[in-house]
Amino acid sequence: MLEKIKQIYNNIIEKIIIHKEQRTIFSEAQAGDLLWCSMPLRKKELQKIEESHRTRPYLVVEKGNNFLLCYQSSSKNREELNNYQKYFINAKKYRNKKDSWIDLTDVKKIKIKNIKSPYMKLNQIDIKKIEKRIIIGQYRENYNLIRFNEPILLEAGDVVVKDKISYYIYADDNVNVYGFKIQKYNKEKEKLEKIIINKKTYYTNFKEYKTINRNDNIDIINIASEKEISQISNEKLVRKLQTSDNTEKFLKDNKKGFEIGSTFQYGKSTVMFLYTDNGKYYGIDLLWYRIKPRIFEIKEIQKRKLVEMKKLEDINKILEFFVENNIQNKKIKKIHQHIRKLLYSSVA
Repeated sequence: MLEKIKQIYNNIIEKIIIHKEQRTIFSEAQAGDLLWCSMPLRKKELQKIEESHRTRPYLVVEKGNNFLLCYQSSSKNREELNNYQKYFINAKKYRNKKDSWIDLTDVKKIKIKNIKSPYMKLNQIDIKKIEKRIIIGQYRENYNLIRFNEPILLEAGDVVVKDKISYYIYADDNVNVYGFKIQKYNKEKEKLEKIIINKKTYYTNFKEYKTINRNDNIDIINIASEKEISQISNEKLVRKLQTSDNTEKFLKDNKKGFEIGSTFQYGKSTVMFLYTDNGKYYGIDLLWYRIKPRIFEIKEIQKRKLVEMKKLEDINKILEFFVENNIQNKKIKKIHQHIRKLLYSSVA
């Protein structure tokens, strides 16, 4: 009898400790946290599920007074779901044993008593990418979904609408996204190419291109899978579209013996050549350009040691810094525009 009383007492103490731990985890939980929780099901429903699967990670999206609103996670990829209805969490990135898939089709209400232990916290990039998929789900009339209220992170593979025209984004940088026009139908029997985005058919001529500033009013309506992105990129390259003659002529005229992006040893620093003016050579000090951004004359450039040729992507990033900080002259602005044309043209 005494042993039974002792056991009951120990059970009560254990429950108090567990409940206290659950309260602590709940109070510290924030949006973007993954927590191990028991599935919020009735006992009869829970018994139908294999015991090892009854506890799984849940992604916190919002916190109530005594409950969490979450998206359920699983180690299995549900193939029947569309690209925007799930999100892949790479285990290696978070040093976990198993990859995970967040199910973004339904929000689960998790009570404090269902909380088991903390799992991990997602980084902001993953949260923004999940947010994008939630927005698409809401656009497709799943109004029960809850957002993180993060800014939209646009990237290659997204389908956006700008001024009632749909575009497939094939490239992006810190300032803009670059897309080509797509449409759902080919009524006029134009010579359009067929592409697949999220298992849906679209049509395009790969010719009507658009540069869209990230700060513009843009709606996102679809997202391609990695396989589809690769396929579309290949189809785009097959068209063998060329950059304009004006861009090629511009770069040719501006070489003057050195190519834009030529990098030279210059004392303890390195400088990148940009243009010539009245027989003088001008460029950017790569060591100090973020601290002391300026365009200066590269003296005796012919005697300087050529270190490397910067890639278009690197040149674009450097020039973006000057444009974003309004540190530019007309020549810099013109060079930046033409570098972007080369980088994000139809042959990119």
